[in-house]
Amino acid sequence: MKEFSKAVKAEMIKQHKVYFHSKMIYVSLFVWPMLLFITSYYSYKPFNIGKSVVPYLNEHNLLIFILLGYMSMSFFRMLVQSAWNFSFERLNGTLEFIYLSPVNRFAVILGNALSSLFEGVWVMVVFSVFIFIMRRQYFNINGSAAIISFLLMMVMAVMWGIFLNSIFLFSRDSGFLFTILEEPMEIFSGVKVPTTIFPLWAKAISYIFPLTYALDAMRRVFLNGEGLYEIRGFIAVSIFIVVLLIVVVNICLKQGEKHAKKTGNMTLF
Repeated sequence: MKEFSKAVKAEMIKQHKVYFHSKMIYVSLFVWPMLLFITSYYSYKPFNIGKSVVPYLNEHNLLIFILLGYMSMSFFRMLVQSAWNFSFERLNGTLEFIYLSPVNRFAVILGNALSSLFEGVWVMVVFSVFIFIMRRQYFNINGSAAIISFLLMMVMAVMWGIFLNSIFLFSRDSGFLFTILEEPMEIFSGVKVPTTIFPLWAKAISYIFPLTYALDAMRRVFLNGEGLYEIRGFIAVSIFIVVLLIVVVNICLKQGEKHAKKTGNMTLF
């Protein structure tokens, strides 16, 4: 366990030095989500929110509704980007050190995911908390359910990042996944538009992304006052997703190692 922790810590430090070496990076991490958030917020202004199909959504808590979406999206977006950046280590020749070292592969991709999670989202989280405090009178929040739903959202985000890292680790070129998972996740997970108004085909796509379940539960907890009993379905689905991703990640890592030992080729697919 000690060696595992050291490997996680070392990877987190490495990622920090490589990708977060300038303060301007944090500015960009704040500016782009903010521009998208402002665009989405004002796109709602021409409509009568009071007639929304979402019962707890109104013109007073609309800002919170959208901001919850973009704050949650920032967790998952950073982990998709971290996996994409991880693929560049193959081009730079540093990925071979991971293959040749005796370090636990799961520890490496966990450290990569955790580093991107905490380094990349804290600016957006601080801004969101500030806005939430300013608009606190429009919350209808269940405290215990809010904590549980937020923690489960973070765990799912980390596991989503680990899963993508495991694919990029043993793939020759998975850059297309960044394109597939970046914008569609924002569109179909309900960040901008509630999934309840989606047509059937769009709802089917939304179920692919863990963010869909996390975002729906957080909005219900923060804006509709739903408790742990009401979100028990989300809790069960979250645990299932986390366990499933752990199993898939371990299969990818073991098959990749087996393939490398047999063929001498680090590219599994």
